[in-house]
Amino acid sequence: MAISASEGSHGPGDERFVPRHVPIPLLSFCGFLISTLGALCGIGGGLFTTPLVHYGFRFPLRRAVPVSLAVVATGTISATVTESLRASSDVQWSLVVVLVVSALLGNVIGFRLVPRISVRTLKTVFAVLLVGVGLKVMMSAEHGELLAQSDLDLMDHVRVLGLGMGAGICAPLLGIGGGMILVPGLLFLLPEIGYLGTRATSMAVAAFISSRSLWRYSCQGNVGWHTARWLALGSLVGAWGGVALVHIPGVANGAQFGMGLILWFSAVRFGYDVLKLRPSGK
Repeated sequence: MAISASEGSHGPGDERFVPRHVPIPLLSFCGFLISTLGALCGIGGGLFTTPLVHYGFRFPLRRAVPVSLAVVATGTISATVTESLRASSDVQWSLVVVLVVSALLGNVIGFRLVPRISVRTLKTVFAVLLVGVGLKVMMSAEHGELLAQSDLDLMDHVRVLGLGMGAGICAPLLGIGGGMILVPGLLFLLPEIGYLGTRATSMAVAAFISSRSLWRYSCQGNVGWHTARWLALGSLVGAWGGVALVHIPGVANGAQFGMGLILWFSAVRFGYDVLKLRPSGK
């Protein structure tokens, strides 16, 4: 059995969720698929992992978030290393430094908000963000083949400070690496770096954000490692494959559009659950 009873400790508002026993090969296969798609799109995979672990594996939401972060951290680190080893890496490292510094500050704020925000509120935020990000990703799919440019000035770096802070706040709240904020944000603020530059830079930043968030949850003893480690194993390989695929001409556009549809589906599922939860439920 891959999931132990202790991993599914219930919290207020999650009484309906009793963890399912999921075979280890299926866990690794899910991690592989999630990180392959995440590396293709620069989002890390938390947007898919949190709903999967919560609704599919039946983890209470607050227990699903740390498991999701383990998958995101493993996948983004694997993708960033793979991208950096390419002869013409698209990672904008100067932007990564600015975004990581501001994101770490946001991360502190996010962890302070965790015990103060109800499950219903978290699901509402998740649903709204999924709709917005899905729309932005699909609309920008036609620009997926643009190559990254590196001639960025000081103001370009200043403009992304708030973006990094927002990504850092969302990481511990939603179990993501920040890519859902960074990808559409960078596409809007700095379209000149192109989609390839956006996704590579987002993955590098997400590696730092998700690793720090995971470490914090681990220190609190809140990570269900029995499940997380097998998901992460598949994620390690899947992220490498995603980076290889995204540089094949034509692949990026299709991956972006497909991801947008998946995000909308997840938004509907979270929205439905929000309507079923009592306004006072936590």
